[in-house]
Amino acid sequence: MSEYDEVVASFNLERLDDNRFLSRSPKFGWRRIYGGLLLSHGLRAAQMTVDDPQRTPHSLHGYFLRPGNLDEPIELHAERLLDGRSIANRRVTLVQDGKPVFCLQASFRKPGPGLVYQPEMPDAGPPEGLPDEAEITRLHASVLPTGAKSYLAREKVFELRPVDHELFVHPDPDRPDSSLTWARLRTAQPPSGELSWILLAYLSDMTVLNGSLHPHGRNFFDADITMASLDHSLWMHNQPDLSDWLLMSHEAMGNEAGIGLGRVNIFNRTGTLTASVVQQGYIRPSKG
Repeated sequence: MSEYDEVVASFNLERLDDNRFLSRSPKFGWRRIYGGLLLSHGLRAAQMTVDDPQRTPHSLHGYFLRPGNLDEPIELHAERLLDGRSIANRRVTLVQDGKPVFCLQASFRKPGPGLVYQPEMPDAGPPEGLPDEAEITRLHASVLPTGAKSYLAREKVFELRPVDHELFVHPDPDRPDSSLTWARLRTAQPPSGELSWILLAYLSDMTVLNGSLHPHGRNFFDADITMASLDHSLWMHNQPDLSDWLLMSHEAMGNEAGIGLGRVNIFNRTGTLTASVVQQGYIRPSKG
């Protein structure tokens, strides 16, 4: 079974009662549960308490409280905060061993007419012909740490292709295109509907904080840097087109006191803004 198939299978939460669910985490060599999996499981639990299929998620905000244990199931407790005429709001707490590891609040809306504006998609060029992660590993084998090689060599749920692989490995603070990455699902049958939003949440935790390292000419592969997500916000503007490539545009918003703030805009290939992400996390020198 592919990593994609295992992750999608993990979204089939076991219902314990109307507001409680159970999930399990696939194991892919992580030391702890990937934050995007916590986000997507939390969003899935919230979805399962929203009865109106016309309501789709438009925002979620979460806090990473404790490292998740890959060997233990997760119990998800959903609270139905609001079922209004057009908005539904849910709070979901993910618990292991009686302690919360992640909490999320998600809002759902009924689509309707209104004012429309979005920033233009950056000019990134097509993803076809760009080196994939396996090729990047081969090209930069002499400088990449062992952990980075293992990560890049894995066939993950989303394939990533940096617009400039040289700048991906060696970021240049004066080159903004070092912050552009194409992403595509590794599946021949792209999902739609509810599953597409869950997979968008899964993707939204990938490399967000990396953008906050670019002003320093660093990246998350550097062995002397320790990073850990603290909180995460995702705004979902338009349905993601997971049948094609998505463009992720990273931006550093600030670093201070060992905490970094990064932002990512995610565009469908046609240029439609599908999501905006902001994440804060620890960025500190590793203890030698």
